[in-house]
Amino acid sequence: MICLADCNNFYASCERVFQPRLEGKPIIILSNNDGCAIARSNETKALGIKMGAPYFEIKDFCETHGIHVFSSNYTLYSDMSSRVMEVMKSFGIRQEIYSIDENFLDLTGIPELTQHCQNMRKIVKQYTGIPICVGIAPTKVLAKLANHLAKKYPFLNSVCNLEELGEERTNKALQITAVSEVWGVGRKVAEKLNLMGIKTVYQLKIANPKQLSKLFSVNLERIIYELNSIQCLELEDTQEPNKQIVSSRSFGQAVSTRDGLLSSLTYHAEQAGKKMRRQGLFARQMTVFVNTNRFKDDYFSSSVNIVFPNAINSFRYLTQALNQALDKIYQPNIAYKKSGLIITDLISSEDEMTDLFDNVNIKHDDLLPTLESIKKQFGKNAIQVASANLSGTWQMTNNLMSQKYTTDINGIIEVS
Repeated sequence: MICLADCNNFYASCERVFQPRLEGKPIIILSNNDGCAIARSNETKALGIKMGAPYFEIKDFCETHGIHVFSSNYTLYSDMSSRVMEVMKSFGIRQEIYSIDENFLDLTGIPELTQHCQNMRKIVKQYTGIPICVGIAPTKVLAKLANHLAKKYPFLNSVCNLEELGEERTNKALQITAVSEVWGVGRKVAEKLNLMGIKTVYQLKIANPKQLSKLFSVNLERIIYELNSIQCLELEDTQEPNKQIVSSRSFGQAVSTRDGLLSSLTYHAEQAGKKMRRQGLFARQMTVFVNTNRFKDDYFSSSVNIVFPNAINSFRYLTQALNQALDKIYQPNIAYKKSGLIITDLISSEDEMTDLFDNVNIKHDDLLPTLESIKKQFGKNAIQVASANLSGTWQMTNNLMSQKYTTDINGIIEVS
């Protein structure tokens, strides 16, 4: 048996952990630069606010209805996610972290699964403050559907075990659940299935898998087998390394100076370096890009690809290549709105030893451990590459962000 456990309204729940007065109140989390709604509490959904609604259009509505609005606090959300996943890990024999707020757990051999998962809900809430829902089934696709039912029907008390629910009641639930709710069935596939008369999950379950495989893909065939309790999708308890790493960000206000672009790209070089080192990867290529506001008629974009003589993962070495890149792509008197890096041709340190047909040469930065130790002890801004401080005008707009309660000493809640 497998369970899918996910966090309820995760971003909003993270804000509530440290501001209990928000419990039961409508909450909206905004995208980068406070652009549009990317997360909503149930109370906000009930008021009719749609996902992706531009904030400038709903600002007055939010003030009128007392909706609490926050800028995205990804540092907080990522740290809270790590804490939740670490707690849930102990309740299964294997874990697959699927996204920032959900994971699959292998429950093979564990007795009394419903009670077991109720205990997990209780412990996660006690240790982290985050509420979760759990779906239990023999396959990943069914576990996803069980999780959907656990959210939809209050009598299940946030845990839906399809084995306990029984085949007859499960089929009844699938008969009133739209096929678009199936994990792996996208909007376009759902529309085509509807035209074929397959509108509910149950209708997909009893469909001919081989026939639909020819019309769609082998993935849909696997989904049908999974709906019939035949396991086709294994738990992936080891994460594959990234094939590319992207760090990019829209600016809070337009940037037209070379120094401003260099400052923003220096930030991205440091973020990309962190991601590479976390996975033990080194880069042999990097694409640097800048562009203006894509919604304006004079949209302009430019990019350049850089091939490194040695594979690197140090932000210092990445930064050294930025001046060369900007010489090729920067044009004055243009209001740039976004910059970023795409790191490709990634290899691991093992490739230096094992690749017989490629000249793999990794350049290690002996100064890097010292720099990271200083940052860890005295704060991430304690020591920086000089180009990081050339201009701060490119920083994102996040005027409504809460504190970094768990990662910044200045954000720790004071109790009087």
